[in-house]
Amino acid sequence: MVHDLHQALELIERKEQDYTAYKFRTKETMAIFAFFDLAQEFVTLNNLYRIAVAVIHFFFDYESCIYTIRPEDRALMLQCCTVEGLLDPPKPARTDVVIHDSPYRAGSSFLFPIIGKQVLVDKAPLFLDNQIIGMLEIYPVKRMSEHESLFFQKYANRVGYNMHNKLVVEQNIEHIRFINQLVSDIEHNVITPNLYYKAFLISMKKNLNKHHSNLEGLSSILPEIGAHGHASEEEIIKAVDNLRSIHQDMGKKMEEFESHFNHLSLFIETLFRGEHFKAGGYVLKRRSYNLLKDIFLPELEHYRKRLADKGIDIIEPSHLPSDKDLTVFIDLGLMAQVFANLLSNALKYCQPALDENGNYRKYISYNIEVVGQEPHEIRNAFKFNLFSTGKPISTKESLLIFEDGYRIPEDNTTGSSGHGLHFINNIAQLHGGHTGCKPRENGNDFYIVIPKKSAKDRPRKKVRS
Repeated sequence: MVHDLHQALELIERKEQDYTAYKFRTKETMAIFAFFDLAQEFVTLNNLYRIAVAVIHFFFDYESCIYTIRPEDRALMLQCCTVEGLLDPPKPARTDVVIHDSPYRAGSSFLFPIIGKQVLVDKAPLFLDNQIIGMLEIYPVKRMSEHESLFFQKYANRVGYNMHNKLVVEQNIEHIRFINQLVSDIEHNVITPNLYYKAFLISMKKNLNKHHSNLEGLSSILPEIGAHGHASEEEIIKAVDNLRSIHQDMGKKMEEFESHFNHLSLFIETLFRGEHFKAGGYVLKRRSYNLLKDIFLPELEHYRKRLADKGIDIIEPSHLPSDKDLTVFIDLGLMAQVFANLLSNALKYCQPALDENGNYRKYISYNIEVVGQEPHEIRNAFKFNLFSTGKPISTKESLLIFEDGYRIPEDNTTGSSGHGLHFINNIAQLHGGHTGCKPRENGNDFYIVIPKKSAKDRPRKKVRS
């Protein structure tokens, strides 16, 4: 038979020779068949771990454990064993359990490398650099023959084959989920706010038309000044004042437009980083910044005019930590969007409420404090609060409001998608922090807790069972 199946037939013949040489017993063959059949029925890695150790226990009456390699530091983590079942969260392996590319003995245990599938090495997650993705432990074993050792290594290889496939599937799912989230983030943080500047450009065009008529009026005066000198001093002063006014007005408009350009450029450059797409999640680029001067105040200035246009006052804090104490190690672009979303939320929902003098008033206030003294708190962190007046939400709603797409039932605000607070919570968690909302008597207090420093960054992955 000579056609495109020739190579496939050669591979099958080689496999037949291998299987003959292995001389697997009936129970061993049944164990491999059972594992393969059950591994195909379940999607998740957690179920795969359970099946892998259960098959060994059922067919051979051995205890066993599955260890996997943690990507960030290549530490071995115990995922599942026949004694304890699935561990959530996984725990570090014993000191005598190490990564090795061939089987070895440790006390009464035998350990076998779990190796990923060769054909998918280039598509596997980054930590699969040498194809070893974990270790399989079998115990207690007084003596293991060469035949048994061969079988359990082949079994570990088949576990690795299925683990590798499921890792790639999970990675692809994470990429798709992240891209969907990123599209929502771009729509909420870039496209929707940009509509405000569409209106701004229309207004700017009207101003230009108005200034154009003023300039035409000046053009009728200037020839008189040059040719006859008949224009009065009053007309000349008025003409100069008009030119100065036009210059100042255009200068302000250009400053506002430049501010928007810088603001939007930062957001776009942050959201479209190539690293996000490769990792399937937000990858932080951390540097040291002043939480107030570098991050929050620029966003506040960006919203100041819009807040003023809606009659919302800004209450400055009476006391703040020193500049030295406000240094934080964060991703500027993502954290700036966090504060932009907080201020956008305040702009939409701020309503009049009684102030301390008994007057109805719309206002926001903010404060920053260093936390980490209490046992339940994140150590050495900042807590940023932004309060806005209005109707207090319920305690139940304060727990749900950070869920993606959640909106308070009676919320009729136009342009509200329920995504902004979810984005805030997502980025805070990625930085190692958390968010919350506390209803007050005359409004709502949203807060973010962010550690000053954090461990090495990596895309946030959700554990699924």
